[in-house]
Amino acid sequence: MRASKVHGLTATLAILAGGCDVLLGLEHRELSQLDGGSGASTTSSSSSTSGTGGSSATSSSSGSGGSNVCSSGQTQCAGNTPQTCDANGSWQDQAACSAQTPTCATGVCGAPPSCSGLPSTCGPSSNESCCTSPILPKGTYNRTNDPAFPATVSDFRIDRFEITVGRFRKFVEGYPGNMPAAGAGAHPLIAGSGWQTIWNTGLLADQAALKTALKCEAASQTWTDDVGANENLPMNCVNWFESFAFCAWDKGRLPTEAEWNYAAAGGEEQRQYPWSSPPGSTAVDSSYAVYNHVPLAAVGSKSGKGDARWTQADLGGGVWEWILDWYSDPYVTATCNDCAFVSNGGSASRVIRGSSWTNDDAFMLNSARSDYDPTFHVSSTGARCARTP
Repeated sequence: MRASKVHGLTATLAILAGGCDVLLGLEHRELSQLDGGSGASTTSSSSSTSGTGGSSATSSSSGSGGSNVCSSGQTQCAGNTPQTCDANGSWQDQAACSAQTPTCATGVCGAPPSCSGLPSTCGPSSNESCCTSPILPKGTYNRTNDPAFPATVSDFRIDRFEITVGRFRKFVEGYPGNMPAAGAGAHPLIAGSGWQTIWNTGLLADQAALKTALKCEAASQTWTDDVGANENLPMNCVNWFESFAFCAWDKGRLPTEAEWNYAAAGGEEQRQYPWSSPPGSTAVDSSYAVYNHVPLAAVGSKSGKGDARWTQADLGGGVWEWILDWYSDPYVTATCNDCAFVSNGGSASRVIRGSSWTNDDAFMLNSARSDYDPTFHVSSTGARCARTP
C-alpha cells in the first residue's frame, strides 16, 4: 500500500480494517498502458495546458439594457436563469430554474441524466436536487494557500453535492453502453483533457463486474445492488476511470485541481477550511464535516455550517474526491491559467482532494492535497462533477 502525500507532510491514507487486504487482492494493471504512454496527451509533461480562448460562459446583457444585442427568439442562460430575446433585441429574464430542474443549459432548465426522474431529497432538509450545480465566477487565488502557486480559473460549475449512490445507480443501469467516447468529459479550455480510448481498459467489462467492484469493503461500501437506505450517501469504492466516465455521461467532467481548490478556498478569501468564516478561522468539529472515523452520512448533512463559500457541501470530509490531474509535488508550473496536469510525466497517481470520513482534521485543510492509484476501489474515495456554464 503506497504512501499518500499531504502538502508539507507525509501520511498514509487511512482505510478501515480489511482495506489493505482488498487492495493487495486487486488486479494491478500497468499504468503505462492505462494512460496511453508518454505520448497519449497533447500537453507536455513539463508544463500545464492553458486555454487561449477565455471563458466559455455566454455573456449576457440585462433585460433593461441596450437594444439589438440579440436576435428575437434567441435563448440563453444567465446563471441559472433562462433568458429570451424580445422583439427589441434585448434579453429578458424568465423564471429561474427550480430545485427540481436546477441547471440552465442552452436556455432551458433541466437536470443532468443522473437526476432525471429522481426526487429532490439531498441536503440537510432532504428537499434539494442532488444535482444542484452553482456557477463560480472567474477569479485568481493561491493554490494550497501558497503565494508561490497562483492560479486563475474561468467561470465554471461544480456540483453542490458529492455523487450519491442513487445518482450512480442510473449510470450502472446503462453500463457498459454509456462508456465515454473519445474526447468526452473534456475541459473546453484544456487540450488533451477528454477521455482517451486507451483508458477503456481501466473500466470493467460489464455491469456484473462493475457491481462486484463497487462492493469493495463489506463494512463500509455504500453501493447496494437494490435501492435501499443508502441512496443519498456519497458513492464510494469508485476508481478514477469510473468517476471520469460517470461525470462525462452526466454532461459534466471531473474538476481540475485548480478548480476544486478554488471552490474549497473560497477563491481569493483563501480559507483555511472550506467553511472558514472569517477565512482564517480554524474552527472544526463534527458539526462541520464527517471525519475522524464517524460513519458516512447523507451528502449535505453538515450543510449549511460546513458549506464552502459557493454552497458546496462536504468539500472537507465525507469521501476523498477524484480530480482530473495527475499528481505532482510541487505543482508542474508555478503559475496556472485554466490549467491541469493532463500528461502524467512519470506520475503513477491521480490527485484526490477533500479528505474522508477515515481521516482527521489536518487532511481537510485547503493546504492539504493527496493522491492515489487511479485503478483502486476503496471505501474512502468518491467524486464530484464539474460543469461548463
